[in-house]
Amino acid sequence: MIGYWKRFAGLVTDFARKYRYDPFFRTEINVILLQILFAGFVLTVIAVVAAQLYRDASAAVSAGLIEALTPDSSPVSVGNSVLSEINSLRLRTITIAAGAIILVTLAFTFVIARLALAPIRNALESQKRFIGNIAHELRTPLSIIKTNTEVKLMDPTIADEVRGLHKSTVEELDRISEIINNLLSLSASIRPERLEFRDVDLGMILQSAIQKLRSLSDRKRLEVEIRTSERRIVWANPTAMEQIVMNIIKNSILYTPRDGRILVTVEPVYPDFIEFCVQDSGSGIARKDLFHIFEPYYRADPSRNKRKGGGGGLGLTIVSELVKLHNGKITVRSAEGRGTTVSVLLPAGHAQIGAAESKEKLHDTVSEITADFSHGNARRDT
Repeated sequence: MIGYWKRFAGLVTDFARKYRYDPFFRTEINVILLQILFAGFVLTVIAVVAAQLYRDASAAVSAGLIEALTPDSSPVSVGNSVLSEINSLRLRTITIAAGAIILVTLAFTFVIARLALAPIRNALESQKRFIGNIAHELRTPLSIIKTNTEVKLMDPTIADEVRGLHKSTVEELDRISEIINNLLSLSASIRPERLEFRDVDLGMILQSAIQKLRSLSDRKRLEVEIRTSERRIVWANPTAMEQIVMNIIKNSILYTPRDGRILVTVEPVYPDFIEFCVQDSGSGIARKDLFHIFEPYYRADPSRNKRKGGGGGLGLTIVSELVKLHNGKITVRSAEGRGTTVSVLLPAGHAQIGAAESKEKLHDTVSEITADFSHGNARRDT
């Protein structure tokens, strides 16, 4: 008997410890308890309704019997009156009970959903925070390593083979820095309250991005044409806009072949929107891959590896998240062998509300994916 109670006490202790430290187990128990409570409430409502309906029906039948015993009463009339009263009582009671059950069901559903999603929400928040903290911590040592390597490259006495290794190290460090910046952007994207929005000159951001990427495009002898309208002010966060523009243009430069062409435009379209568009003459993206390009680390073409200068696989993921925060829309149109066009539609700045223009549509042979965040939804088309 003592051994039985010890085992029972051990089970209780294990249960209490697991309930305290395991959020998923605690959520399961809480949901089960809420469901039991809800079932008890429904049974209670049914019992109360049945009892009330029985009392009201009994009272109606008793009143009918008393009326039927009077000398001048008609049994048929009294019976119809009693049946009508009972039907009215039944309808009223059932309506009240159904309304109460629906309201409590909605309340319990909301509470259960909050409880069930709480561990996942907390885990995602912790994961994003951890990624952000690690990325910040990595920045300093990477910066030191890169600086030391670049200082070494300034030494004219080092051998060509060693110099090549150092240059390769600097390139890899730049790639790691880009991945870290993308991770920080992805981490910050779940905290939109930290972003400050104001009127931003998209043309200025575009010119700055092109200047920073000039050496990369010159190495591939790309023709980069820029067309900007006088109406180019958007309601945005400047840092986020720079990230959007840099990622899209750099992607286009990386995957456009040598001596290719890139057209970048900024112009007003539709009421109160500004469109930023990048069109390249690359090989395009296959239809089967187009629907995955916003997924982290997805590569449409396996040959796009690091040796070809590919990024970390987070560029378009970051762009789509930031566009979502701006209540904008991103559209990617591509046809194999005909290039790719990425268009970002953003709300116009307060100073330019009312601008509108029409845009031409591409041919039906072009595959397209659209993520529309202007009304809190996403859409994919082909």
